[in-house]
Amino acid sequence: MENNKSNSLIKVENRNNCILEGVTKLDSFDDKEFLLETIDGYLHIKGKNLSLGNMNMEEGKLTIQGTVDSLIYLNKVANKEKNFFKKIFK
Repeated sequence: MENNKSNSLIKVENRNNCILEGVTKLDSFDDKEFLLETIDGYLHIKGKNLSLGNMNMEEGKLTIQGTVDSLIYLNKVANKEKNFFKKIFK
């Protein structure tokens, strides 16, 4: 029996190129931050001059170019609360 579950991978090369596998959804991004849903939970990436490189959502692969300052996994509860407050204060 073949296991179809994707693996998760984060590779940052010299803080200028970020290669990700296991991405299920790209929620939002701009030149300072990316918010992604991965098989391991939500991932928040912050940096400078960030841009979307290659993206293949069928394979769950994505690359980000620019200076990466931080990568933080968020729990789903915190993310739902964040969206709740975003809606209130729009």
